[in-house]
Parts: sequence; C-alpha cells; structure tokens
Amino acid sequence: MRRIITPTKMPARLLEVFRGNGAFFGRVSGDVMRISGAIGLAQILAFAAAPLLTRLYGPEAFGHFAVLGALVNILLPLISLRYNWALPLPRDDVTAREILALCLVVTAASSAVVAALGMAAQQALAGWIAVTMTDIWLLTAALLITGLHEVMTGWLVRHQMFQQVAGVRFITLLGVVAGQIGFGAINPDASSLLMGLIGGYLLGFIRAAYQCRDALQESVRGIELGRLCRAALEYRRFPLLTTPSSIVSGISSQVPNLVLPSLYGMGMTGQWSLAQRVLWQPTAFIGQAVSQVFWGNAARLQWENPKRLWLLFVFFNAGLLAVMVPAVVVLWLPGDLFVWIFGPNWGQAGQFAAIIVLSSFVGLAAHGTESLHVYGLNHWMPGWETFRLVLVGGGLGLAWWLDLSAMGCVAALSLANIVADSSLLALNAVAIRRIRARAGRSDTGRMPVANPTR
Repeated sequence: MRRIITPTKMPARLLEVFRGNGAFFGRVSGDVMRISGAIGLAQILAFAAAPLLTRLYGPEAFGHFAVLGALVNILLPLISLRYNWALPLPRDDVTAREILALCLVVTAASSAVVAALGMAAQQALAGWIAVTMTDIWLLTAALLITGLHEVMTGWLVRHQMFQQVAGVRFITLLGVVAGQIGFGAINPDASSLLMGLIGGYLLGFIRAAYQCRDALQESVRGIELGRLCRAALEYRRFPLLTTPSSIVSGISSQVPNLVLPSLYGMGMTGQWSLAQRVLWQPTAFIGQAVSQVFWGNAARLQWENPKRLWLLFVFFNAGLLAVMVPAVVVLWLPGDLFVWIFGPNWGQAGQFAAIIVLSSFVGLAAHGTESLHVYGLNHWMPGWETFRLVLVGGGLGLAWWLDLSAMGCVAALSLANIVADSSLLALNAVAIRRIRARAGRSDTGRMPVANPTR
C-alpha cells in the first residue's frame, strides 16, 4: 500500500531524502565545481578582457560576427549528425569507439559538403547578410574545428573525465579571447572575431584529443565501412530525429541575429550581441558544467536508479535558478554602466540586458538539465523546437508588423523564450517521471539509499 505523505511532512521528507543521498550529491556537485571552477576562472579573465574587445571592435563588427556565429550554430548539427551525442550510451567501449570513428568520418565529410554548398550560395548570402567568400572559408573551418571539439568532449563525458573537460573548456575560452584580441589588433572586423573563435576551439580540440589519444588511435585504426554502417544504423535516430531538431533549435535561437540586421541594422544587432554575451556568463560559468555532469549521469541513472535521476533533476534545477538570482541586479543597471565598462558606443546594450535577463532565469535551468535524447525521446524535441521557432518568429513578425522599437522587439523575443524554455523544463520533468513510474509502480514513497557509483 502506498504511503501518503502529507504537506506538513514534505520538508522533513525531502530533508531525509537529501541526507540519504548526500554522498551522491556531494560527488556530482564536486564534478560540477571542477568544471565550473575552471570555466569560471576563464570567464573572469574573458570578462575582464571584454572592455578591450569592445574598444577594438565597433557594434557593426559585433553585429556581423553575430550573423556568422548564427550560421555556425545553425549548421553545426549537420557536421557530426549528432552522432557525438550517442557516445555516452553504449555500455561497452568497443561499440563506443565505433561511434567515435563514425563521428570523425562524418565530421570531415560533412565539412567538405558544407564548403561546397557555401561557395555555391555565396552570392545569395552576400545580398542578404553580407557574407563574403572569405567568410565561407572561415565558416567551414569553424564548423570543422567546433565539430571535432564536440566529438572529443563527448568521449571525455562518456568516461566522466570532468576534470579534463574543465581543462579543455578553460583553454578553449581563453584561446578565443586571446585570439580575438590578437587578430583585432591587426584588423578589427568580423573576420578577426571569427578567426579568434576558430583558434580557441582548435586549442581546446588539441587538448581534448591528447586526453583521448589512446581511444582516438584505436578508433582511427579500426575504421571499416562495415562497422561504420552498423554503428550508423544502430544509432540512426540521432541523424534522423535529433539532427533536424537541433537545426530547428539553432534557427529558433539564432534567427534574431539573422533578422535583426534587416529590421534595425548591424549596429543594433551588435548591441543585442553584447547584451547576450554578458548574460551568457552564468551559462558558461556553471550551466554547461551542470549540463555535462547531468548528461553523463542521466545515461546511467535512467537504468540503475530512476528515482535518483528525478532527485538529481530537482537538485540541479533548484541550484541553477539560485545561481541566476544575482543577475536580477542587471534589471536596475542603467545603460551608463555599460558605457563605463565597455565604452561610449554600448549604452543600448545595457538597456537590452535589463530585459533579456528575465528569460535567462528559465533558460539556464531548462537547457542545463535537458537530456531527452538520453532517455530515447529524441522525437519529442522536433515538436518543441518547432514550437519555439513559431514563438520567436512570431515575436519578430510582431515587431515588423507593429513597427516596434528595438526595445519592444527585445521584449517580445524575451517573452517568447520564457514560454518556450518553461515548456522544455516541463517536458524533461514529464520524461523523468515516466521513467521513474515505469521502473517501479509499487513504490512505497521511500527513496532507497544506494552506494554511489561512478
């Protein structure tokens, strides 16, 4: 018979559950801190260098870079066809190495295809978002290096080598900033910003590849067409379901960077880009660390201990929402503070940040614990991504139809993201609850205390 827990007993019950799983939460919290600590130090240094970047580059350069970055984010799922997301799933390393080899081959082949298509479409892109042939080559390089970086990081996450992941992220972030400053001192345009991005991810890839060198060598030596085809077919849901979903996700998240230049000009897009960059710091500081630790544990806990997976989901989301509380201060920051920190051209970015911070609350939690692909629910994501695209596209369409000011457009986009991310958080909660219910429908309400496993 199911034990009924009254509302008055809930706080005590929750305290009992968290105490019983203290060792487990201590371990995962330590993993998060190892990653976020290294990333946090890199972010502090990067943020300290931001005033130099905003004085080297003007809003127009940042606006053009936002367009190029949007193209990278939209096309990135096509590079590995999201097979890298399957790396943590196999229970044996032999199958995982076959997937690793598949990722390497697909990444190289896809980059060549994107380069050919980009050269063919360059004139059309030039008339729309001012993309040059140099941009096409730089975009190809960025996609190749970023794709390989994701593959290597996926292998580290599979083996829960979170300290190594932290080192890779640290080198990557510092490399990006150092490269952008170095290239900007020579020629402060969008191409220099993109070359800095490529340089940083190249350094991170080299570090990650060194950490994975044994598995990488075995995977390369074992490349055979039959094995690649077998791995591709076994995990076909990733290119068939996850990749289209990720592309739609990229479009829905990056479409403002592609549309805002037409509505308000490159300068306004640059202001938007800086506001997003500043508010992205909490996501880079701890959100990505939480995502990687949660992802690495969710693949195992859904089979071994679904109840603990639910508890981990609640624990991480509560922590992520708490992390964002200090960002409320941005709501009272005048644009003059942005001018003081970033230079006289960036006052509008401060006004945008005061609005965008509202959507950052929900977004950090929703994307930090999103793992539908791990639960085998890849088919849920296309529906959600389409829903978000409709909301974001509706916000941009409303701004155009009503001839809203730039501030009005930013408010509409923030509201769309709040609604979309809230629904993503709900979907993941439903997915985990379903896993938990399926594992034991005769639950007595008592959380078993198990020895933590790695």
